[in-house]
Amino acid sequence: MSPMETYTRPRPAVRTVPPPPGTYVPTGRRTGPATLPEPRSRRTELNLLGPLEVLRYGDPRPLGSRRVRTVLGFLLLHSNEAVSTDELTDALWPVEAPLTARRMVWSAVSALHSALPEVRTGVPLPAVRTGYPAGPGGGCLLEAAPHQVDLLRFRQQAARGERELAARNWAAASATLRRALDLWRGDVLADLAPESAHWPESEAVREERWAARLAAVTADLALGRNHDVVRELTVVAERRPLPARPAGLLMIALYRVGRQVDALDVCHRAREAMGRATGSEDGRELRLLQHAVLTHDPALFDPGPPFRPTGYGSGG
Repeated sequence: MSPMETYTRPRPAVRTVPPPPGTYVPTGRRTGPATLPEPRSRRTELNLLGPLEVLRYGDPRPLGSRRVRTVLGFLLLHSNEAVSTDELTDALWPVEAPLTARRMVWSAVSALHSALPEVRTGVPLPAVRTGYPAGPGGGCLLEAAPHQVDLLRFRQQAARGERELAARNWAAASATLRRALDLWRGDVLADLAPESAHWPESEAVREERWAARLAAVTADLALGRNHDVVRELTVVAERRPLPARPAGLLMIALYRVGRQVDALDVCHRAREAMGRATGSEDGRELRLLQHAVLTHDPALFDPGPPFRPTGYGSGG
C-alpha cells in the first residue's frame, strides 16, 4: 500500500435474511429470550412505556407517518412474537379496513425495516409455514433484546422484584420494583391514542404496571414505610375506587400512622364500589381487616409482610 493510499474498513453487512431454523415455534409464536448481539443492538432503543420513542445512540430518530409509528407500536407490544398481517390490519382499522389495507400494512413494515436495520423487523414469515395460523397473508416479527425495549426491561425487573418479594427480601424487592416502575414515562404508547388505547395488549401492559406497583407497595409496607404508602395509595384512590387488595394495604398503612377513622372510611368506600360493580358488598377480606382495625389487633403492627387475616385473598 502506497503512502497515498488509505485503508477503508469494510462495513458489516446488514442482516436481512429470515432467521435460522429454530427461531420460530410451530404455532408461529416465538419463545425464549432474543439473541441479537448486545454491542450491535445497543445502538437503538425502542421505548413504548409512554409516548413512542426511537433513540439512535441516545438521539431521537424520526420514523415517518403515523401509520408507520402505529405499526411499530403494535409490533413492540408483541416483541419477539410473530404477528400476522390480519392482526396488524385490525390494529390499524378496528372498524372497517380499506381495500388496500394489506398493501398499506406491508408498506409501513417495509419503511420500518429500512429505518431500523439493526433491529430485524418486517421479516416475512413463510406463508406456507406448518402450524403458522396467519394464513396466506403471512406475518412479520420484531426481534429485539431486553436492553433495546423498555417494556422487556420492565418485565425482567418486575419479575425479579416479584421473586425477591416471594423470598421476603423486602428491601431488594422494593428497590428492584421501583427501578422497573421508573421506566414508565406516561401511559403506554400515549402519543398513539386513541388507536392504541383500546388494544387488549395495551390494557394488559397497564395491568402489569399496576401489579408491579402493588408489589412495590407491599414491600414498602413490610419495611415500615407507612407514610410513603399512605401518600401513594391516597393519590390512586382519588382517581379511581380501590379494589380489595390495595384498599387493604392502604387501611393497614393508615392504621399504623394513627388514622383509624380514615382506615375504616377506605374500607367503607371500597365495599361500596364493590357493591356497585358486583351487586354485593360481601368482601370477606375487607370485613376481616375492618374487624382487626376496630378491635386494634396487635398483628396489624407486626414487622414483615402486611397483616393478612385468615381468608384474606388477593382481591384484585
